[in-house]
Order: sequence, then structure tokens, then C-alpha cells
Amino acid sequence: MKALTVTAFGARPLLRDGVPEPVVGPGQVLVRVRASSVNWLDADIATGLFADQVPHGLPVTLGRDFAGTVEAVGEGVCSVEAGDEVFGEIPAREPVRGAWAELVATGEHTLTRKPARLDMAEAGAAALAGTTAVMSVDALEPAPGDTVLVVGATGGVGSVAVQLARAAGATVLAPGLPEDAEYLRGLGVSVVLPRGGDVRAAVRALCPDGVDALFDAVTAYEITPYAELVRDGGRIVSPTDAAGYGPGRTNIVHGPCSEILRRVARHLADGTVTVCIQQTYDLSEAAEALRALATRHTRGKIALRVAA
Repeated sequence: MKALTVTAFGARPLLRDGVPEPVVGPGQVLVRVRASSVNWLDADIATGLFADQVPHGLPVTLGRDFAGTVEAVGEGVCSVEAGDEVFGEIPAREPVRGAWAELVATGEHTLTRKPARLDMAEAGAAALAGTTAVMSVDALEPAPGDTVLVVGATGGVGSVAVQLARAAGATVLAPGLPEDAEYLRGLGVSVVLPRGGDVRAAVRALCPDGVDALFDAVTAYEITPYAELVRDGGRIVSPTDAAGYGPGRTNIVHGPCSEILRRVARHLADGTVTVCIQQTYDLSEAAEALRALATRHTRGKIALRVAA
């Protein structure tokens, strides 16, 4: 089969033919992949960032998100059957096995049925961003009348988090470029703050006592500089280990879970959430898609077309 692989950490990913097809085992589902997306996690795996944390060899097949059709199921699988359309996510703790391939074998808990109204492209970009956003907004606990500051609202996770917080009745503030204003308001942002300007001063002018909750998807591996804008007793959540520690501080530890995936599916099916796709690349262009993620300002997700 064809698959997009890395044979040396830091090397350009290459589309290879003749890659051995995966064999479905007990509790696993074999999926013929049609769509995926590009995430920072893919780029980190390609550079070998996780090689020490989760020791693994080469080559590595990239790709976390997937959507496609079930080819076969292993012993004990009961939630899906051959012919079902599904979407899901390959766990980061299994970096060698990725979804940028014609076929992928993955655990039953890492996928769920695709809503009929959802096209494959959107489903292929939904799992990682959607589950991370659902878990994050659960921890934020937004309520009607709350004010939530979302940093990174134009990104894949942030754009879903905005929609979920707004659906919960919160007022959402978010930094954005002038050209992002219409897009952010369409997601549900009430006030677009001047990204590149003094965001903290703008928030203090609007919320002198502080915001009720902060979601920061931009700051990575250090305490968010926006923590001071949260009122006493407020909540801070980060999927990039930036929330700090203590009461009301939550750093999301992410992993695919069928229960959370089903919630994402329901939100997508009823229109609560839309996964915004900025651009779509073919599988053969995946290296260019990774470069675009790193060098261009994105709105939503960059999608990958694996098969027609």
C-alpha cells in the first residue's frame, strides 16, 4: 500500500509504495482511509520529538486524524462493522503507526461512526481538534453570562473551543488579526481583541475584575502570560501545558476515547460545531502541507485527501 513515511528524524517525509498492509488484531478495526489532516503533533513526531518519551524505531508513518470506511474488524469488536463510515484518531503513544496511508489498523476505542451529514474531509480533520476542545471546555465549565478568553481561536482546537463556549452561553473574547475578525465573529467571538497590540490592557478595560475563564492553546510548556487576567476563583485550561498548577488550573492530557469522539460526532451532526478547513492537500503533497502549517497563518485546519 501507499503511505507517507519518515525514514530519518528531521528528513522530508516521502510517499512510499509497497508498504506492508496492517493486519487487524483482536479489538482492532481496519479502516480504508479517505481523509486526514495536519497537526502540530505530526510535525513533532516527524522531527523525533517523542523518540525519547515513547521510544520507537523507523520508518514512521505520519498522521493522527483519519476518516474512512471499515474494511474489517478484529475479534471482540462490536461497535462497528465492515462498510461503516468512521472517523477517529491514532494515539500519540503509538507514533510509528499513522493514518497517512491507504489502510490503518487501530483500536476500537479510537474511532466512532461518522455522522451521515458530515463529509469525509471535515470528518478527517475533526478528531484530534474536536476531542481536545471538548475536554478543554469541560474543564473551563463555561456558564451563561461567563466571559471566556480564548487565545489561539483561529487554530484547529481554538476554533472548536470558541464554538463550544459560545454554545454554553458564554461571552467569548479572542485576540485576532484585522483580517481574522469576520471569521472569528462567525465562530461566536463577541469581541475581537487586537492581536499584536496590548491584549492584556484591552481585556482589563472590558473586564476590570478579570475574565471567568481562560483557554490558551498558543503558549507552550510555560505558564500562560494571560493568567493575571483571570479573576480569583476563575479557571485556566491549556492543551500545551501552560495552565500552571493548583485549583482551577487544568493541563489537558489528550488521548482518543470513543465516548468523547461520540460527543464530537453529536456536536458535528447537530451543527453546534463546524470544523473549518482552510486548504486541502493530496497525500502526495503532505510534506508541503506540513510546511504550510509551520509557515503560514491558518484558520481552522489543513486537510489531507488520502483517497477519492
